[in-house]
Amino acid sequence: MKTAAWKILVLIRRDFLEEVSYRLKFFLDLATILMFTSIFFFIARAFEGASPKFLEKYGGDYFSFVLIGLALSGFLNVGMYSFSATVRNEQTLGTLEALMASPTSPALLFTARLLWSFIYGSFHLAAYLAIGILLLSASYNDPNWAAIPVIIILSFAAFNSIGLMSAAFTLMFKRGDPISALIGFGATLLSGVFFPVEALPAALQKVSAFIPMTYTLRLMRDACINGASFAELGNDLAILAALGAVLVPASSAFFAAALRRVKRDGSLSHY
Repeated sequence: MKTAAWKILVLIRRDFLEEVSYRLKFFLDLATILMFTSIFFFIARAFEGASPKFLEKYGGDYFSFVLIGLALSGFLNVGMYSFSATVRNEQTLGTLEALMASPTSPALLFTARLLWSFIYGSFHLAAYLAIGILLLSASYNDPNWAAIPVIIILSFAAFNSIGLMSAAFTLMFKRGDPISALIGFGATLLSGVFFPVEALPAALQKVSAFIPMTYTLRLMRDACINGASFAELGNDLAILAALGAVLVPASSAFFAAALRRVKRDGSLSHY
């Protein structure tokens, strides 16, 4: 147990050192977060005084509404794309076969990557919220603090499961990764990142019900903007937990099957 924990810490340290070695990327990430936050701040100011009916349940404040969408989509997308990016990077470096053949199990390798994604994604989440709340005008007066970590953990589990499926596709098809592209597009357009789901046509609202991000954003906005209790959040929490309960074992089994296939046909080192 101690050996596994030590290996995970070493792998997290490796990812950390790799990330900080590219200092320009760190500042570019911050600049991107500042740019997107500022864009939507000024969009909100342009429509200040208007009271769209779809925002009434969120207090009518578009910037506070959209900031949650920006912050959480950035946080969850880090997890969703990190697994396939890791696999692709190891493929192109020619180290994937050696890594998968090492005494360290793939499960432990991806656990370390999962934890690093959570740490790095949390940086994105904190940066969006800090810029939006401290520098601009976002306001959350009476949030349900206890519900926030529950929502984040359940959402992270669901989205990282999707990321593991994406990594399985990358293993098998090298460049093909339809899952993250499809889910990413669907989440951006249909889950309410930039506008309430209620603004969509009825048919697309039904489609949005199959996207985990829809529940994440609704839960977080209800918890942060409306201060909703656990009882009021219960239905969406149950759906998000059920999605995670299905996706976590399904994605693990899918990745294991993909790994067995590429080992069997000898294409593990191909890219």
